[in-house]
Amino acid sequence: MDQKPIPLGSENKSPTKPGSLPEDAERINYTLYDISNAVNTTLNLKELYQSIYNSLNKLMPLPNFYIAMYDHQKKTIHFEYFIDEYDDNFPIIETLEEPGCLTGEVLLSGRPLFLKENMLMEWTRKNKIVGTVPKIWLGVPLIIQGSVIGAICVQHYSDPGYFSHRHLEILISVSDQIAVAIERRQILDALEKKEKTLSLIFDQNPDAILITRMDTGTIANANKAFMDLSGLGSNAVLGKTTEEIGMWKDSRQRLELIAKLKAKGFYRNLEAILFPDNKAVFTLISSNVLDLDGIPHIISTIRDISDQKIFEDGPSQPLMKKTNDGGAGNSSKIILVIEDEDMVRDMAVKALKAFGYETLEACDGEAGITLFKKHHASIDAVLLDIIMPKMSGTETFRQLLKINPQVKVIVASGHVTNDDQKKIFTKACAYLEKPYQIMELKRTLESIFN
Repeated sequence: MDQKPIPLGSENKSPTKPGSLPEDAERINYTLYDISNAVNTTLNLKELYQSIYNSLNKLMPLPNFYIAMYDHQKKTIHFEYFIDEYDDNFPIIETLEEPGCLTGEVLLSGRPLFLKENMLMEWTRKNKIVGTVPKIWLGVPLIIQGSVIGAICVQHYSDPGYFSHRHLEILISVSDQIAVAIERRQILDALEKKEKTLSLIFDQNPDAILITRMDTGTIANANKAFMDLSGLGSNAVLGKTTEEIGMWKDSRQRLELIAKLKAKGFYRNLEAILFPDNKAVFTLISSNVLDLDGIPHIISTIRDISDQKIFEDGPSQPLMKKTNDGGAGNSSKIILVIEDEDMVRDMAVKALKAFGYETLEACDGEAGITLFKKHHASIDAVLLDIIMPKMSGTETFRQLLKINPQVKVIVASGHVTNDDQKKIFTKACAYLEKPYQIMELKRTLESIFN
């Protein structure tokens, strides 16, 4: 964009003012270098803004200076950084549809603006001065690839001859470098924020996550859930191979998994028995190939399904219920959860366990019926989702009733769509509208069993 200054007022020819700029091009080059280097030496945008001001202040003393950033979507101006002799707070300009401030004029026109005392008085009468009225004001847009991202502005409150057009030319000459520095720092800050978010998700994920080299099996990273699953500390895991930590009973198991992974690039919910720290853990493993610095790695999500397998593989007879003292009894209730949405099912199962219930879980109607056939004599209630793939919730309900006409079913659904559903819902003990609150589920169960 053309950055030719708007010619307003005669140029101040006197270079003797305290704010006069040295005619030394070498010092300008040093300033440009400092601003460019600040992207790597500052930790965030706040520090970068301070560094930009420090560099410019060495070049031309700036008692009043601010950096304004423009949000194109919201049409707002944010004064991200300012040094001011009188004002200690700059408001957010809510709209630029009809610019009501000097900075807005610079942003919308994409051109520098130089206002002297007589023009500033005129702008004051138009109510386009935000804050204390200065005697002289300069503003220069910050432009990246033809788009205005913000502006740098300087002003003086008492000396109308403090700045000249020469100062404006210098600000124009450094504005491109300032814009680039700010954009790069914004990108870096966004990436750092994203990395922190991903790291938080990685560490707090309830499922174990493991990243290993495909060729050697060396563990590059693992989250806390994996450490808990394995019973090993990070020093005993990171940098070791999966074989060294005893993860596989037989090394051929890992090779078979890699062969399947190479064939498709991923696999989902593969059942495997792992042996970390010499204990057998029934798991579901989902993996993808991950390229890290040109080296193929495997990222795996590992879910412990040991409790579920104990239920599934047990004899087809009533399950012995334990008494939140360890002896046999019937004080604890067992709520089969049939739900195809993983997150909803996990939430329900964890909540029920926290409330003192033992649980069985199934990801669809067919799996739910299989479990119910085996353990219906011990199952006290069923939490059933209606909208599911394969076997629908209504058909699942019919099959449950065939096995046990007295089964207590809590139906969970976002909406009832047809008469068939309404008819079968009359046989349900309760209905929960999705998304439901955990405490709603707790109260519903208590009302059924009490």
